Formats: sequence, structure tokens, C-alpha cells
Amino acid sequence: MTANWPARLVGCALAAWLAFSGVGAARESPDARAFLTASFGLTKPDFDRLDSGHVVTRTLGALDNREVATLGVARMKITPAVYVERLDDIVAFKKDEAVLQIGTFSNPPAATDMAGMTLDESDVRSLRRCRVGDCGLQLSAAAITRFQQGVDWRRADAHPQAERLMRQILAEYVASYLKAGAAAAMEYADESERMNLGQEFASLMGPDVPGWKSFPALRQHLIDYPSSDTPATTDRLYWSKEKVSRRTVVSVTHLAIMRMANETAAAYAVASRQIYGTHYFDASLGLTVLVPDRTAAAPVTYVVYLNRSRVDIFDGILGGMARRLVTPKARTTVTDLLVRLKQRMEQSSPTPRSPAR
Repeated sequence: MTANWPARLVGCALAAWLAFSGVGAARESPDARAFLTASFGLTKPDFDRLDSGHVVTRTLGALDNREVATLGVARMKITPAVYVERLDDIVAFKKDEAVLQIGTFSNPPAATDMAGMTLDESDVRSLRRCRVGDCGLQLSAAAITRFQQGVDWRRADAHPQAERLMRQILAEYVASYLKAGAAAAMEYADESERMNLGQEFASLMGPDVPGWKSFPALRQHLIDYPSSDTPATTDRLYWSKEKVSRRTVVSVTHLAIMRMANETAAAYAVASRQIYGTHYFDASLGLTVLVPDRTAAAPVTYVVYLNRSRVDIFDGILGGMARRLVTPKARTTVTDLLVRLKQRMEQSSPTPRSPAR
């Protein structure tokens, strides 16, 4: 596994909505630093680094031997309006050299939503040989059968045929997810032992998972989606094709953006749930928390990012070596991406005004 693969871990979950609570607000609210200390274990040296403009990152304990867990925090001099405006165009917001293609799904989803999605030649070759229990792409048994039967691999246009079918399969999958949520989660059948994404996510966001303890309403929203009745939450789904190590990964991501109650220090909490990926990721779940510093004279927001991803490269005889290489690199990559995001957000921000809720 090459060094740049952890970029995928931060891309989806940094897509978050911000709100800001002002100094001198009429109501009392928890102190930002006390909240960050209690919820994410930040220390005085961490805050000293954040105050000096640096990013704080660390590796967290894993819940599974396939898992990499990374925490990153940045202190950004921005207003929520600027961040939200940038985020509203998710295609521009995620612009990065690792993001090759990206788009959003309409409701109801259609294959044309992914008109710009292409498959690498290596993936098409894998699909040509793909069989249930032995496939180079992560797919359900039904999808694998469709590629066997729905593409005429003898024809010269087999590649565009495969791309059209992939767009159709993913659009249908997203439509099912919008109706049934986790019950529609795909079961990967690319290997002899099948992988149920619904079960993986249930484990990733258990009630005692560090970081998620402070956001039970958001956790419950993901569990109950789409039947959850949470008017303070906005849900979006998008697709992307991104560089991940030596391959590209086509993925589908569900963002759940929740405005928090006034009594909490966090303004917004955002879940980033990958509901499909062609390679590497058995599951990936991100949490972005946006905490305004109400003691600051000008708008300042702590952007906290926590990601837990389960990847398939830690199995086998070289799994331990892969973990030793990947884990520190994931932390470095989170640092680099947060630094770039901080610079981009602050450079694009207009002259700060007095903070207001």
C-alpha cells in the first residue's frame, strides 16, 4: 500500500456544515475547550498548538484488527456563512488532486447522476473475470451476476457497457438506500466470506464508541434513517472517484448534517458514512464536529474530525507490517489535509464581523 491512500479517510467527512454562537449571547452554553477536553481528550498542549495555528492529530484505539482510527482538530478563523456557502457546492468543496470525479444524486436517483463516472481499464478487466466469491471489485452477488449477463464482453465497446451498468447498479442501490436505509446495505460477495455493510456500521457506531458518545441523536438518526424524525438534520448523498494508493476507488457517501441543541458547545455534528466503495474499505464512518469559540473577539471555530475505517489490507501474513506503515501515514495525511483546508477557508473568508448566532 503506497503512502497516499489515507487521503480518502478525510475527504468525505470534512464535508460539514458550520454554525457560530456569539460572545455575549443571552443564554449560557458549555465552554468550547471544556467540551473538547471531555469529548475528545484534548489537553492544554493541544490547545497551545491550536492557538499557534497548528493542527492536532492522533491515532486512536481500534475496535477491530482491520481498523484505522484517526482524530484531527483545526482552529479556523472563519464565519459559518462562508463555510456553508463553500460547502453548498460539494463538488468544489472537495476539490483536490486526489478527487478525480464527483457528483451528487438527485431524488429519485438516476444513472445520469453519474454520467461523468468512468472505470479504469484495470477495473473493467476485473469485471470481465468477476465471479461470485472471486471478484476484483467489491460488489453484491446480484451485481456480479448482472455484469456476467448484462455486458457482452466479446464486443469492442465492452468498457462503456460496463460503465453504463455500474452507473445503473449504483443508482438503483442509492434508491433502495433512500427508502430502506441500513436494511438496504450491500453485502459484498467478492470473496468467499461475505461482508455485510450494515453489520459493519452497526459495530463502528456502537453507543460506547469514543467520540460518538456525545452525539447520541446523530447516531440514532443514522440507525433509524430514513424513518428518523429529526427536522434539525439534512441528508445528502454523493458519489466520487478518488485516488487511493495504486488504484482509484468509486464510492457513494451519505452525509447527515445535524444542528445541535443550544445547550451544547457544538454547533453542528456531521456523519459521513460510506455506503459503497469499489476497493479497500470494508466500512468507513466519519464524524465532523464544529465547535465555535464564543470567547473569541472574532469568529473562530474548532473543526474536529474523527474517522474510523476498516480496510482489507491488514489481513494475511503481511497485515501487521501494513498496519505499521499505514497508521502513522494516515495521521500525517489528516494533518496535511486539515492544514490545506484551514488555509483555503481562511483565505476565502471575508473580513470577519462580530460573531452572531
